[in-house]
Amino acid sequence: MKGKKRFIGFIVLVMCFISFGATAFAGETELKNKKWASGQGGVYETEEDGTIVYNSYDTAYYKIKIPKKGYIIVDVKTSPLPGEDDYNAQFDEYEVDSGYTSVDLLNSSKKELSVNSNILTEKKNYSFSWAVKKGTYYLAVSGNQKYNIRYAFTAVTKVSKSGSSAKNAVSLKKGKLVKDLLFPLKYHYFKINLPEKSKVTLVFDSKLKDSSEMELTMRLAVKKGKTYRNVDEKGKLVAKNDAVWWEIKGKDKVTLNLPKGTYYIRMDGGLTSGYYTMKWK
Repeated sequence: MKGKKRFIGFIVLVMCFISFGATAFAGETELKNKKWASGQGGVYETEEDGTIVYNSYDTAYYKIKIPKKGYIIVDVKTSPLPGEDDYNAQFDEYEVDSGYTSVDLLNSSKKELSVNSNILTEKKNYSFSWAVKKGTYYLAVSGNQKYNIRYAFTAVTKVSKSGSSAKNAVSLKKGKLVKDLLFPLKYHYFKINLPEKSKVTLVFDSKLKDSSEMELTMRLAVKKGKTYRNVDEKGKLVAKNDAVWWEIKGKDKVTLNLPKGTYYIRMDGGLTSGYYTMKWK
């Protein structure tokens, strides 16, 4: 599978996130690693006059205890509530919105870290990842569907060194495996030095994902004067207001045919977070 390259001109990307909260923390259920829990966001009930009404439940909170540094992947499976079709049939002259289930990841202070939902994609099932440290986290679940939810924790005892900017990029050695946790809105920078024109194959295994299908991405640049300019898979400069990146999904690879020179690699998870590996083969 090859990394998917994206090329855009000068654009502004606007990310809209809709969160659905409840008024207060209700009872908490502690989740165990890799164990499923189930619930639902409300119930359809029939009134005395035969009218079907929907009554929503409070947000459900699931506690997660993380023993050490690593990453989690949260899986969510949803299905319609019993009575949904009969309820919607009362409004057959109107367009009825589909059901949704939102899952917010919170830290120990109940501060929102990640917002995930199927309200836009309308997918029944989705997953998201997050890099975590030892401590307590919460999953806040709301919506109007039935759901099953679980998390899977994987410890990461050692991570590779990376640069926080192109200026302090870490040299990527051929054949050496990079293992790293990527936190949101953070970049990892590496550089490769080519003494002659070369074919470069970068092999990845990315665990980053979220409900809006954001993934790990890679960019490539060269230094021009005091600035760093994006280049394509052949090492050619792109316009200053343009950008080239490769989307990395699961086990993936990117093949480059580059002239002699030094190239700077930027790994970016955007607003998502998790674990990835990379090797220059």
